[in-house]
Amino acid sequence: MSAQVYEGTAEYDKKKMAAFIAEYAYPPAAVENAILKRFSKLGYRPREEKGILNRDKGFNVFAGSIMPDITEGQADFLVKVEGRSRKGKEDAVLTLVITQGGEALGRGVSESRAEKVKDYLRALSPDVIAESLELDIKAQEEAIVKAERKLESLKKDQAELERKLELNKQSQRDTENEINAKKEGLEVLKSRRVTAAVPNSGQL
Repeated sequence: MSAQVYEGTAEYDKKKMAAFIAEYAYPPAAVENAILKRFSKLGYRPREEKGILNRDKGFNVFAGSIMPDITEGQADFLVKVEGRSRKGKEDAVLTLVITQGGEALGRGVSESRAEKVKDYLRALSPDVIAESLELDIKAQEEAIVKAERKLESLKKDQAELERKLELNKQSQRDTENEINAKKEGLEVLKSRRVTAAVPNSGQL
């Protein structure tokens, strides 16, 4: 499924700027991994805006970067990926702000360059699909590991229960032997009873 790409605005550093928005029907993590890896392959690492009171939180900033498919010369790229719930699933919304010389790139600056950016974001779809698959594979692997740990735990529980059952059986046998021995002892004691002689009438 191709991304829906359009122009909009984004707020950064307390300013509203022209921005490119791309919506993908895939998890936000897949989209973020895809776009960040594109920059990483060119040797760029982001500075991530953080902090509870930071209004620009969530933006990954690539300052002074060169993306030949998008711009000529160096530019600052501001990237943010957010989730958006739709029809019971979470899609991703990617916001991209590109500034050169303090000016945000958009149709008002250059229509041809704006179209290049849109094409770039559409062409990101195969990367997003691949990243989504990797996330699914990782999730499945983690689910298998979790299930295997559960099985191992159940087997240990079974072994412990079987050990306790065997101990219980042995305890029953020992108790039965003890009861039998006590019964035999009881009979021996009873056999030692002395029966008193009963006088007959002639002796009265």
